[in-house]
Amino acid sequence: MDHHHSIGRMLEHWAQELPDSPGIAVEGVAARTFSEWYRRSSRLATGFGALESASVHVRGVGFVGKSAVSWGEVMAAASLVKGYAVPLNWRLSRREMQEIVTDADLDVIVVEAEFMPLMGHPVPEDGRSRLLVRGAQSQDFEQWLAQWSDEPVAPSAGPDDVVLMVYTSGTSGRPKGVQLSNRALAANLASNPPWQIRPGDVVMVPAPNFHISGTGWIFFCLGRGAGSHHVLDIRPELVLQVLAGGAVNHALTVPAVVQMLVEHESARKSTYPELRTLIYGGSPMSPTIAAEAQDVFGCDLMQGYGMTETCGPITILDAHDHRNGGARLASAGRPLSCVEMGIFDPVSGESVSVGTTGEVWTRSEMVLTGYRNQPDELAAVLSPDGWFRTGDAGYLDEDGYLFLCDRVKDMIVSGGENVYPVEVENVLMAHTGVRDAAVIGVPDKRWGETVKAVVVPVGDDLDVNEVIAYCRENLAHYKCPTSVDIVSVLPRNPSGKLLKRELRRPFWAGHVRGIA
Repeated sequence: MDHHHSIGRMLEHWAQELPDSPGIAVEGVAARTFSEWYRRSSRLATGFGALESASVHVRGVGFVGKSAVSWGEVMAAASLVKGYAVPLNWRLSRREMQEIVTDADLDVIVVEAEFMPLMGHPVPEDGRSRLLVRGAQSQDFEQWLAQWSDEPVAPSAGPDDVVLMVYTSGTSGRPKGVQLSNRALAANLASNPPWQIRPGDVVMVPAPNFHISGTGWIFFCLGRGAGSHHVLDIRPELVLQVLAGGAVNHALTVPAVVQMLVEHESARKSTYPELRTLIYGGSPMSPTIAAEAQDVFGCDLMQGYGMTETCGPITILDAHDHRNGGARLASAGRPLSCVEMGIFDPVSGESVSVGTTGEVWTRSEMVLTGYRNQPDELAAVLSPDGWFRTGDAGYLDEDGYLFLCDRVKDMIVSGGENVYPVEVENVLMAHTGVRDAAVIGVPDKRWGETVKAVVVPVGDDLDVNEVIAYCRENLAHYKCPTSVDIVSVLPRNPSGKLLKRELRRPFWAGHVRGIA
């Protein structure tokens, strides 16, 4: 029987088939075999069922924390009770967090102690996680959990049930809850990417839970019967130690981290015989770094391009392409066999010719079910016949390789985090000393690009450091400007539209790519 039709069913299957195999772990914090994971999630699901008698119908389940082990348990428990799980971004401000909690309509939230202030509570002195139940007092999570049976709970979720809701910033400044169904997850697992992840393998995952790259690899590994090994501290010496330890067969990363690894003094002092694949995303990798990585680690390199709304990769640049090198290392590769992809004129919707830049569109069963409470946002990006508009601009070469060259929208990607300028601009415009504001991404050696604000002040005494501090009070720090330029006027066309390309041009001069 196919075990891929829900997260709960996948966990049940591997708890029976490989009960003592590594299921999920956080380096130096906690680890669960598949059977341990299933028992913990069943206990949690039983507790959720018990809340029904208290008139709390558990469907929306949130998690705020760094531990992928705890998140994996919560995610699977939500699936077992036919609910949806929401990984909440602990880097947000309290205001941003409350907006998302309200929008997601969460019945229960498991919160690690250090993040309780985001929920309006002090940090517990005992340092233990808390369970927040709608309309009730917070409780010690482990004490509450201990009272329930860990007898297996049979999964009941269907293919069209929403199982995950991952929030991403919206172009209007309003966060969007990307709803992903069990059908989308099953399609991801059936997509047959080139990385050969087998039962019993272990994949190192450095991405946070609130990103699809973090959570996506939890369910992808679970579907394959592989363990996901999560690293919270991305120090080169620690990552190299984990990779050299022999317990990791595949590693997920980004080019900036690969560069730090291969340049570290201890990189060539160890061997990595069990490491078979380095899978990266976020941007292309330079030929020099790619060659060094293959030399240091002796493994295959592969790149994936995708997004939250597509529940996984759209295109793959495989190991063969990396071994051959050349100009195609600057591409994002070719679409998976189960994915349709094309380049279209963003205005007319007509397909464009090879070599012509347009908007990247994709169609597959992996595409989102909807945006939570935002049908108009969905209608703007998803056509009636299933084409999803990515908002990325690019072109195809004669062999079908995708080259990304800009963004149709103005999203900034800084250190793997997506930042939508309008969200930052809304906060800047609320500052009493700011008359007008624009936010752009500018090159940054460490993060790919970083956030810059260009503002028109009300008077002559605007303190740029105070503006940055103001933003940090109202936004997650990764969204905040790292620099502020003061100008007398912002460039606009005759209809008043802001010409951000004019602001970006001097900063990107001399760079081959205008996208991180």
